[in-house]
Amino acid sequence: MSKSKRKLEPFVAKQEAAQIRENIQNYADKETMEGVLERLSNMKWPQRLETCREYRELAGRDLLQELQASSEPSLHVFIKELLTDRILADVQELSLYFQNVNSYYRELVEFFCLRTNIALAIVSTEYNKSQDISIAEELGEVDDEAVKTLLLGICKGEFNENGYAPNETNIRKDALLLAKAPKTTRWTSRDGKLHQLLQSRSHAYIRDVIYDFEEVTGENFLDAIEAECSHAFLGCMETFDFVISSTQHVFAKKLMQCFLDGNVEELVRIFVNVIEQANVAEIVSYYNDKYERDFFDDLGSVVELPLFDVMKRVVAGRQKDVPKKTPTENGATLKPGKLTQNGTLTAPFSRPSGSSSQNSSNGNDHGSDREGSGHPNKYKFFTHGTVSPLKTFDPYRDIHDFRIAMQHYATNDLPLIYLISSKTNHQRQVLKSVYTEVFDAVLIDDVMETVGDELDYFMAALLLRPDEFDATFLHELIETGNETSFALLEILCSKTVKELKAIDQQYKKKYGVRLSADLAKQLTRNIDVVLLLCELAEAKRVVGWNVDRMAAETDAREMYQQFYRDSPDIDYFVQTLTARSREQLRETFRTFRKFAGIDVLTALEPLFSTEFAEALRLLVLCVEDRVSFFAYCLNEYIQNNDVRNLIRLIVSRSEIDLVEIKAAYQGFYNITLLDDLRPLLDNKPFRLMSGIVLDK
Repeated sequence: MSKSKRKLEPFVAKQEAAQIRENIQNYADKETMEGVLERLSNMKWPQRLETCREYRELAGRDLLQELQASSEPSLHVFIKELLTDRILADVQELSLYFQNVNSYYRELVEFFCLRTNIALAIVSTEYNKSQDISIAEELGEVDDEAVKTLLLGICKGEFNENGYAPNETNIRKDALLLAKAPKTTRWTSRDGKLHQLLQSRSHAYIRDVIYDFEEVTGENFLDAIEAECSHAFLGCMETFDFVISSTQHVFAKKLMQCFLDGNVEELVRIFVNVIEQANVAEIVSYYNDKYERDFFDDLGSVVELPLFDVMKRVVAGRQKDVPKKTPTENGATLKPGKLTQNGTLTAPFSRPSGSSSQNSSNGNDHGSDREGSGHPNKYKFFTHGTVSPLKTFDPYRDIHDFRIAMQHYATNDLPLIYLISSKTNHQRQVLKSVYTEVFDAVLIDDVMETVGDELDYFMAALLLRPDEFDATFLHELIETGNETSFALLEILCSKTVKELKAIDQQYKKKYGVRLSADLAKQLTRNIDVVLLLCELAEAKRVVGWNVDRMAAETDAREMYQQFYRDSPDIDYFVQTLTARSREQLRETFRTFRKFAGIDVLTALEPLFSTEFAEALRLLVLCVEDRVSFFAYCLNEYIQNNDVRNLIRLIVSRSEIDLVEIKAAYQGFYNITLLDDLRPLLDNKPFRLMSGIVLDK
């Protein structure tokens, strides 16, 4: 007969209070105090409050005062925060926000999203009792109607908190409904699709719908909101998108900010919140991986030793609950690449040493198991930028900080580097407008004059709008007459339809001619390559995830037949590879492999000129796996000491998928991207590059 599992002992506040009293009375050493605080931190806050009440009845004294009197001064802030009534603290926090509600939209979004439905219900009841007004009535003072609707939708705690298992059919259905809904109401109306999701679905489900919306429409979720809604609502949705994407990232970023500011009280407050709302050991592990730093090294640089020892002990006590990382397909430790039969990871696009060409079969099978109708593994491949919207963004404050940083740049370049690298491009554009409004000057001109030639190109990449910078860069490439430029191919192959259209519009505005027309006029050496570049610049590619298997089979058979012809039809390949959607092309490539037994490039590359074959190779690799494609491009630029293109590419991906690109790079080349960049850059450019490459 097997032994029955031992039941957990029920929590008895009176016993806990008696044990703590005995420890305080009979022992005064450091180890005992750490044990008491760890014991308290392992309780939920209602249990701690009940223990405090029992202690007061038992000892006739307040537990908070007793612990502070018996402990080192550095521990007082931790003890106070640990024994604080969380509901009372939340009510006070909300009260502060509602004093000037129109200035705290982002903070309110984060507050409501980070709390459970039960917690929000309790806070709402207590707020009504203590303030004699409901949260909904307070939100009635919000000026922006769209923001008001959003906050009213998430303050009620109606999110679905049941276990989440992705249902791709429902996700696609809701994404399509969101895409087809009237643009004037889908985000902001109480009857709109977003509001319906907020009241019935989990955070994870809404996150997946947002990602699928981007795939269905071919446009960025926040870009769509920016075009249709107010700046205030955009700011709220940036915060909402950030919070629901990863609770671990939210808390890790808050902790990092406290370390940067040296704010011990705020650090302890967030640490105790982490204890309440998540597994603190998981957050610490995530912090170490995310920032490539040791949490306890950073902690030791900010807090005194007694507090450090207690916080470290609390984390260690939760460590046993953290699942071990395994390099499985579902895990975060899996890096993009090709897994060989012996289990090793190879770089599919890396060139063998001493070889000027690449065996194109190296990477064509990569990721083939995740494409096709249904997209069974699509939700494992979300991407993340290293730069995300700065939550504490205040343009009117920041422009004055810019002025001060520029004045002291000669002796200390770090403030200016931080001010620029910590913000998204959209926030930098806002800064430029406010700077001009307040100082009647152009921010980019003042920055360029300050940094000089050493960082001028880097600053242009950061401060110009992406379409404006890319249009200028492409014009320079075209003026050189080098149609086989690796950078020219990389840009036109990798940009989305929306990005290409924006670049074309900016190009025509600046140079009076469309990009495709200028390519056809200026580049003449290789007609086939020029034709491919012009078609890519026209941005004719179909956008979406729909796959037509019959069309894919037809295209695959036609490609196969080209292998037996004396002169392949260049126009057919150009039109097919530049007009079909990326998903459709992946299905075509997979179908080709099934009945040909080899991949597309291996079969067709010998039929073309070297230059055209190289252009096709890049396009196919980009279609099959963009993250690995960018890792390969970065390595090409590093090998050729091409600093300008390195800066351009890293800045352009910093808000999109640079986290995954870094992981792919390290997996392929056995060195971190930042370490590989170090020999190419002087001190100041490297510090600025570090600010972009390192996760925030």
